[in-house]
Amino acid sequence: MSNDPQNFICTQCPNLRSILNQKAQRNLPQGLKDFLSGENAEIGELHLRNVDKRIGYLFKRISKKEVADHYRRDLSGIDSENKLSELFCEITLASALSRISSEKPVLRPKNNIGKSCDVKVKIAEVDVYGESKRLEDPGPCGKRSIAKSPPRQKPSNSHRPRSMDIHSKLKDASRQFPQDTINIIFLFHPSYGNSIAYIRQALFGGAFFQDENEIQLENDGLFADDEWRNISGCAYTRISEGGKLFIVKLWQNPRTINQIPEKVIYKLKRLQ
Repeated sequence: MSNDPQNFICTQCPNLRSILNQKAQRNLPQGLKDFLSGENAEIGELHLRNVDKRIGYLFKRISKKEVADHYRRDLSGIDSENKLSELFCEITLASALSRISSEKPVLRPKNNIGKSCDVKVKIAEVDVYGESKRLEDPGPCGKRSIAKSPPRQKPSNSHRPRSMDIHSKLKDASRQFPQDTINIIFLFHPSYGNSIAYIRQALFGGAFFQDENEIQLENDGLFADDEWRNISGCAYTRISEGGKLFIVKLWQNPRTINQIPEKVIYKLKRLQ
């Protein structure tokens, strides 16, 4: 393990360093310093090596200039570990999807209202738009309710359900995508709890304890929102220690305008 973040980036992450601006190359932004410091520094180094490989692969699929143009400003000014982790999820997703794209990927494509998702690729002859969302679960620091209830009815010593936090943070995500296309949210949710149940409850609403095979869409689920008809599906996604990206669970939106074709799902399940 290196004790010098600056030296580590110079010697071990040449691709990442090459897209930092000159100021950040001379003096790393705080987010990168923090990522390579403390008791988790060794894990941080592992993740950075993996991301460096992802950036190198994007250089081959797109171009170094285009990759730098999209990520330089964010990377060079990153001021926290959390924001850096969010950006690393975006880069990892773009790289993984580009591996199964039959055409050159497009980073951060804009829609007709000037918003953008993370990447556009062509999978099995279908245009697919992807957006990564990293929502780390900080834990309840006490009891956490699993039943949705008005604030006045919530026990004073418990925190609101995690599904409500996910719902709130994803509600406006549909506005980042174009209309009438296959649009997928890839949700990264580091948590000590039951991530699948939290996400499922946010998407479909209803009770926390549900049989996966008997899910019914309730009015309080994101998929019930008319704006979310633009979202084709949501994938609970993780990154292994070796840097592999994989989908743990993919939920299709039962009310979407554009269902994800089976041939696309087949390819997505083989992401890496």
